[in-house]
Amino acid sequence: MTLSAAGLNYEQAHLVKMANQIAANVPNRAEVGEQVATHIRTFWTPDMQRDIQGIEHDYPDQLVPDVHTALEILRRL
Repeated sequence: MTLSAAGLNYEQAHLVKMANQIAANVPNRAEVGEQVATHIRTFWTPDMQRDIQGIEHDYPDQLVPDVHTALEILRRL
C-alpha cells in the first residue's frame, strides 16, 4: 500500500481531494458547510462517509474548514 506524504493511502487521499474540491466549488459561499454535507449524504456511499469521518479524526489538517463544518453537520443528523 502506497502512502502519501501526509500518511494517507490512495483511497483516503482521493476522498480528501474530492471533499475539498466539493467545498471549493460550492457556488453559494454563505452555506458551504450545509451544501457539502448534503452532497456527501446524497452521493457518497456509507463506507465513504465513514472513511472521511475517520480521516477527519486521524488527519484533520488535510481537510479544509468547510469540510469539517459539513462533517459536524452530518454527525448531528
